Formats: sequence, C-alpha cells, structure tokens
Amino acid sequence: MKVDITNEDKILFPSDKITKGDLIQYYEAVAPRMIPHLKDRPISMKRYPDGIKKGGFVQKQVSDYFPSWVKTKGVKRQEKGSVKMVVCNDKDTLRYLANQACITPHIWQSTIKDLKHPNRIVFDLDPPGKNFSLAIEGAKFLREVLLDDFKLKSYVMTTGSKGLHVIVPIKPDHPFEKVRSFAKKVGMVLVDEEPDHYTLNPRKSGRKSKLFIDYLRNGYGQTSVAPYAVRALDGAPIAVPLSWDELTSRLTPQSFNLETVKKRLAKADPWKGMRMQSLPKLANAVK
Repeated sequence: MKVDITNEDKILFPSDKITKGDLIQYYEAVAPRMIPHLKDRPISMKRYPDGIKKGGFVQKQVSDYFPSWVKTKGVKRQEKGSVKMVVCNDKDTLRYLANQACITPHIWQSTIKDLKHPNRIVFDLDPPGKNFSLAIEGAKFLREVLLDDFKLKSYVMTTGSKGLHVIVPIKPDHPFEKVRSFAKKVGMVLVDEEPDHYTLNPRKSGRKSKLFIDYLRNGYGQTSVAPYAVRALDGAPIAVPLSWDELTSRLTPQSFNLETVKKRLAKADPWKGMRMQSLPKLANAVK
C-alpha cells in the first residue's frame, strides 16, 4: 500500500523547526516497536495540521477521504450512536496518520476483539507542578503494591508530558466497571498509606502538593497516550516505555524526544515479554 506524502516540509514544531516529514520518518522508524501496542485498538487522533502553536483537535470519526485500506471499526458510544474509528495494525496506516498531522495517537484500553472488556489497566501518575520525583516515588510504590498485594507485574513509561504511566496487562475477563473499581482500590492503598503524598481527587484544587493517581482512564471509551507517541509540545517529547531501574534522578518527564530516542530504539525493548495476567483477587478487592 502506498501512502502519498503531502506537504512534507510543513513546520509542525516551530521552535524546533521539526517538519511533518521528520514526524513521518520517526513513525516509520518506530513502527516495529510501536505497532504491537496499537494493534486492534481503536485510536483517537490528536491532529495539528497547522502546527502545535495553532491549536489542534481530537478526531475519532474516520473521514470520508481516508483510503479504503485503512482498517476501521464501528464503535458504540456509551450514550447513543456509534463512531467509525481507525485501527492501526501496520506501518502504512501509522505513516498515513502521521501524514494527516496526527502527532499523538491515543489508544483504548480494550481491543476490537472485545471492546467491553479491557486487557490493560492504566495508572496515570500526575505530579503537582514540576515535582517529577514524586511521580517516580509513586510509580515505585505502586509497583510494590501491585506485586505484593495482588501478584501483578507492571510496566512503566514516560508520558512525554508531566508524569508517568504504570501499565498492567490483564486478561479481558472483566468489564470496565469492575476493572476501574479495582484500579481505584489499588490507588486507595497508596492514599491510605501516605495521605500527604497521594490523592485520588481529580479536582486540581483538591490535590495541593499531592500526586494524583488517575484511575479514571480505565473506563469504556477512555484513552491514554500510546507508547512511543510524540507529544505536541516544544522539543517533540515522546512517551517511552522504560525498565524499572531507569527510574532515577537522571530521568525527566521529557528525557526522550525525536533526537534522543534514536539511540533508545537501538537498544532492547524494556517491555519485551509482556504477558496478560489474571486478576485473581478482583472479586474480593472491589465492592
């Protein structure tokens, strides 16, 4: 399948002189590492056709001009109706999305094989201000709780923005409501243990200097930034999977960008061997 590249020289990141061609080249290079995390998941496209300084928009519905070879899926809305969404299972589709100035793809927590049952849990750790060290501490604490209390292995990634995501791959055995309740229960363990450091309060006015453990992304139709996605911020930072031993004082929320990620991709995949897990204590952990 051939993707016709248009306006390759268009500047998308003015401060860094990064063009749409640069973005396309990056997604072509990262496709083998990224596609397995996108595969079979509905995608929301964050598009910036006039560059990141001109404002962008989120597109869920596939436009009529999308080529027929782009895989799509009709997805029921939680309220009424449905929307036809992109499913990115190959490099050509990823390349096409980049050509549409989709800088940041966001993915569902479930796949088109079973949209109502997620196969991953996402904890979005949102630190107060620029206190990234608290996000690192929280991620490590969360990992301990998941492993010690629930026998669940977890994985961590930068978001390319302010915080970290902790991911738990799970078997799609439970509906979103149960999984989100479980995620809330896990978050409460941290809050109960250290109430001065962590909160589940989504209101910024109620967080103060605490790390917000956002479990609400674990709902039907909710999305999170895809691994290896570029963020629409100066410097073109990237959401990058990490190994746990990389959570050190040297790490910043935007350690990886279009320049620094090149060396990263030459190294082994820190998430290699990721396997879905059962939630054996789910019934006892949620109300």
